[in-house]
Amino acid sequence: MNTIQQLEQVAYDRLSATYDRAEVTELVRRLLEDVKGWTRTQLLLCWGKDTLLSPEEWELLLERLSRLEAGEPLQYILGRACFFDRELLVRPGVLIPRPETEELVALILEHPEAGSWSRFLDVGTGSGCIAYALAEHLPDVKQAIALEVSSEAIPVAQANFEELYGRTGKVVSLWKEDLFSLVERQSILTTPLDLIVSNPPYIHPREAEAMTDNVLRYEPHLALFAPASSPLAYYEALARLLGQGYLRRGGSLWLELNPLYAEDTLNLMLGIIGEERAEGELIQDLSGKKRFLHITYHGA
Repeated sequence: MNTIQQLEQVAYDRLSATYDRAEVTELVRRLLEDVKGWTRTQLLLCWGKDTLLSPEEWELLLERLSRLEAGEPLQYILGRACFFDRELLVRPGVLIPRPETEELVALILEHPEAGSWSRFLDVGTGSGCIAYALAEHLPDVKQAIALEVSSEAIPVAQANFEELYGRTGKVVSLWKEDLFSLVERQSILTTPLDLIVSNPPYIHPREAEAMTDNVLRYEPHLALFAPASSPLAYYEALARLLGQGYLRRGGSLWLELNPLYAEDTLNLMLGIIGEERAEGELIQDLSGKKRFLHITYHGA
């Protein structure tokens, strides 16, 4: 019969070329929690013991180890990712939420005016992680909108928003539209927004050489890479969105960006909006990189 101890050893043998021992241990624990339906406490009570696994469980766990060995991200194998203390649905074709994006959400929620924001737009929502967290944690949300163009991401975001509604009663409206199309026309909203937030594609294609293979092979390039000919194209469009009436006077624009182009992004956006109409601040992430941009819009 096969046991948890045996599974742990198989995992070390097969994954040690890619992951260190502590990482392998955590991966095995996550797989066991999912397959067995255990909490972490239940798992730890059985860890390091000759706890038996059924033949069906053993085969499923070996199949998932094979996927990890091939480089597939754990989140795709489990079908979910943790973001801001919630488990969100993810699947191949949808960007896996990153810790840096959790930092962005935390910065927004910590802003002194966050308590009064009632209307926001999340541009390029992907799995819906940003819109989900903001809708749940902003205290006075009356209108939450998430914009997405990917046919693979849209149903995932919709499923997450439906789960949010069932649990909290909070509604996020999903707009199936491209940012570049939206910016071509005046605002279709009756009331301007308090907040616009986005984590757009910002990696230059030439940076791909330094990226890990599992990201390049499995995660959607549409959500990762900016156009090689215009790496700041999404930020230019977001700046022009303000001029179309989507953000109210005194409203906030919060963005995640590429630290390599932080100053260029700030200067480009203020140049488009008009330096007399806005002020911007670059903010470092926990690793000390200029990762976030906050623009306060003063209006025309």
